[in-house]
Amino acid sequence: MNSRIIEIKRNAENSISARITQLREKLWYEEDINNIKKKLQQCEVTPLSQEQKKEIIAYWEKLIGKEIPTYWHEYFYSRNEIYSVKYVPTCVYHSEIVYRLNYRPLAIAYADKNFYDSYFSDILRPRTLVRNINGYFYNDKKPISKEEALDICKDRKDMVIKPSLMGRWGRSVKIFSSIGGFVNEKESVSDVLNEYGKNYIIQEKVIQHEGMSKLNPTSLNTIRVLSYRHQEEVFILYAVVRIGRKGKLVDNETAGGINADINIDDGKIRNCAYGTPSEKQIFNTDVGTILKDFPIPSFDKVLALAKDLHLRLPYFNIIGWDFCIDFNGNPMMIEWNKAPDLSQTAHGPAFGDLTEDIVKFAMRQNDTFGIRY
Repeated sequence: MNSRIIEIKRNAENSISARITQLREKLWYEEDINNIKKKLQQCEVTPLSQEQKKEIIAYWEKLIGKEIPTYWHEYFYSRNEIYSVKYVPTCVYHSEIVYRLNYRPLAIAYADKNFYDSYFSDILRPRTLVRNINGYFYNDKKPISKEEALDICKDRKDMVIKPSLMGRWGRSVKIFSSIGGFVNEKESVSDVLNEYGKNYIIQEKVIQHEGMSKLNPTSLNTIRVLSYRHQEEVFILYAVVRIGRKGKLVDNETAGGINADINIDDGKIRNCAYGTPSEKQIFNTDVGTILKDFPIPSFDKVLALAKDLHLRLPYFNIIGWDFCIDFNGNPMMIEWNKAPDLSQTAHGPAFGDLTEDIVKFAMRQNDTFGIRY
């Protein structure tokens, strides 16, 4: 009797979990649709022809067995003037691809910035001052009190605090300095820590390479690399440089920055950058630097490092890497992304010539979005 009750309970829990997962996926899908419609309203639209729409629908129906909306193809075509059936619609990427390629139950734990030491201990990264893990404070691997954490930050310039688990597009990144435990006349370091609650990391601000500073001196301008693993080989799908606007501290496109595609063969910016949906192509940065053919320092080292690091994360087949170049010209890993956004405005189709191979492989895998670990 007890085993029967347990089985009924387990089946009920699985049924409820499946329904919740379906609801979450539906809401995520609808959110993606609403977001792309808003972007289309903001940009100058170049309409797709009926023939182009039919070609796109037929291409993706063959790959995933269902009809897809063509909003994303029209949006990217309108922004960068490149037509392709291979653009990956965000709703398809989220619902059919990313968590077939990546094992979601382990995603949050692996992506916790406070545990990068576990698998990237030998890699150059920003120096960490304080970690907050589930409300507990650590200096290096040593547990400390909040008072000790405050003392570490008491008299220090240019500290960076950000969430360690669920940061989104750099919006929660804050740079602050402290004199005697105060950030300004009204705000103390304790206030800053209280604002973040728990699960965050405090690091020293990185001094970037002078070449990267030419793009914008106030922001840490980073290189986003999208890599894909198939068996023992790692492919670099694309790389873009993310550049902050004049006077801004954050470089992310969704936080106001601009993205420019990098030619992975020579490490130079191909042509131009893209910002908000309403902006045209950007050929100079806000500080006047010409983007076309601008060389990214140590770019070959960045790509080699991305390939090496990807092999350390066997549960994840597609990864977005964020690197900067330090003042000595060395690639420095900032973070990795378990479900990276795709920079298709700047680069073009995210998966390029591997689109069919990647999507077909993903569709043969189990969807791990709703798996209970």
